[in-house]
Amino acid sequence: MKNGKKIAIILLMTIVVSCGIEDYLYLYPVPSGNITSESISSATITLPSIDTQEFTHFTIYYRIYISASLQTGRIDEGIMSTVNPSLDSDYRAFLPYTNTETTISTSIGSLFSNRGYQTLVLEGVEIDDVLSKSSFGKTIILDFIQTPGTMPALQDDTTWYNLRRSNGNGRFNPLPTDRYFLNDPALNANDNASSTINADVAKMSTTAEVRYTYVSMYIVVTGIDNNFSPIYSAPTFIGILCLPEPY
Repeated sequence: MKNGKKIAIILLMTIVVSCGIEDYLYLYPVPSGNITSESISSATITLPSIDTQEFTHFTIYYRIYISASLQTGRIDEGIMSTVNPSLDSDYRAFLPYTNTETTISTSIGSLFSNRGYQTLVLEGVEIDDVLSKSSFGKTIILDFIQTPGTMPALQDDTTWYNLRRSNGNGRFNPLPTDRYFLNDPALNANDNASSTINADVAKMSTTAEVRYTYVSMYIVVTGIDNNFSPIYSAPTFIGILCLPEPY
């Protein structure tokens, strides 16, 4: 009887293990060493080559935070709560998942959306096409030059694309309607930071006449498995950049 139980257990383990190894797909994250963000005005990312046919594109998630605090240098963990307590809370919530070698489930998209993060958009072109397999080995720059009226952009080699905020595929209606990453009064208004208007913006916890806005971003390797379900790598933190003034 004991031998029969042992055989049954061994067969069960063999089935479970073999199925798990065959069906599970792992996407390696963008190494943190591939990202440089030493200021509030730019971040540089060298995109790795992903050696798997399931890869589809790189995804950049972002969230904007209203703040009464003017920061001119790199924003690290020590001052995130000063910028906006929600920024510090979100960063710490994502920290166990970032750049880890542990298994990441298909819920990574929900992990971001549940904390108000959206996917970055480019003006006039699909960002998924720009960040597809053709981007392997390229270095992109997220340029938030602090010149009033200069729109933040993504530089891909010699091509520049203006960055635009998401509208959640029509789930909300951002203000201002141009959706540029500029510190516009309609963007930094606490009253507009709602699920129906600026769902990609976190309110400021205090009142202040002068308001600044900062964007926190993460990059994720994205793919599709054999069942046509999305798969994700662990997210890698890009950095926190300051939105320029509109004029």
